[in-house]
Amino acid sequence: MCLYCNDKCRPFSDKYAVRKHMAAKGHCKVHYGDGDDDEEAELEEFYDYSSSYTDADGAQLVVVDDSQNRIEFGTGGSELILTRTNEGGSSKRVLGSREFLRYYRQKPRPMPTNDTSLGAALASRYKSMGLATVQSKEHMVRLKVLKAMNKSGVEDMRSKIGMKSNVIRNLPKNVTY
Repeated sequence: MCLYCNDKCRPFSDKYAVRKHMAAKGHCKVHYGDGDDDEEAELEEFYDYSSSYTDADGAQLVVVDDSQNRIEFGTGGSELILTRTNEGGSSKRVLGSREFLRYYRQKPRPMPTNDTSLGAALASRYKSMGLATVQSKEHMVRLKVLKAMNKSGVEDMRSKIGMKSNVIRNLPKNVTY
């Protein structure tokens, strides 16, 4: 039976014929009626928004049968806050939208509070990014000099061996020999 023209059209043989008819005619919607109260009463229970009214705090409430459990929408409507009260106390859970799943999966690390650990953390971050800090400038200069010495020594050795064996190492990549 087609959702839009259920009384006006012929009966269909199976659900695939109904799907094909609805897709071909553009009937993938619900017919709300011509203003008759009988047809509108049938859909009225689905469009009752009294359960989404706000309370005194401005939080949006959802009707729950159990008086010990409370469900309300968080800020922006993208979170549900479930409050469960029992004899041991109350607990709160926050359910988030799938839209923000990547942010919920991130676990921010607690930042250290004292100044020495903050300085050490900042220095380690700078070091991991390859930036020089005050303590490591001398060390970086020393490493740079050692690398230059090693590089020149390796190049000299390569050129000596290349001259003896008549091999040119700086050929383009498309030359195979």
